[in-house]
Amino acid sequence: MTCLYVPPVPESAGIARRWAAPLLPAALRDPVVLVVSELVTNAVAADAAAGTTDDIEVEIVIDPAGRHVALAVTDASDQPLPQPPAEVATDQDSGRGLLLLDALAHDHGWAPRTCGGKCVWALFRCTPAQRCSPPPSERMECAGA
Repeated sequence: MTCLYVPPVPESAGIARRWAAPLLPAALRDPVVLVVSELVTNAVAADAAAGTTDDIEVEIVIDPAGRHVALAVTDASDQPLPQPPAEVATDQDSGRGLLLLDALAHDHGWAPRTCGGKCVWALFRCTPAQRCSPPPSERMECAGA
């Protein structure tokens, strides 16, 4: 397990992308990094709506057997994860995050946290032909931003 704590500010999506990329197996790096960015962006908005300054936790778990990568992002909002929109107008600046989550993750969902807020998770499966073992430099601790 590897995790990062970032403040609920817009710059945190970029921080999380740069943190996650070198930790991920090459076969899943691009889709996982994109979903990390989207979920952190959503968590920043959720924390702002909840009126909190609590850090957002981003957790990545790489299956030691190389079968999958799991991602979890927490926020302070007790609101359920909404359904993705049916479509997003091309001139809209936002609203595509949940569509990307649907398209890129093999499975995803959310769960309320006992201490308040929620955890949004996504699972990315590796095919037998892909190499999904963690890079040798994977850190096994939580880091602050």
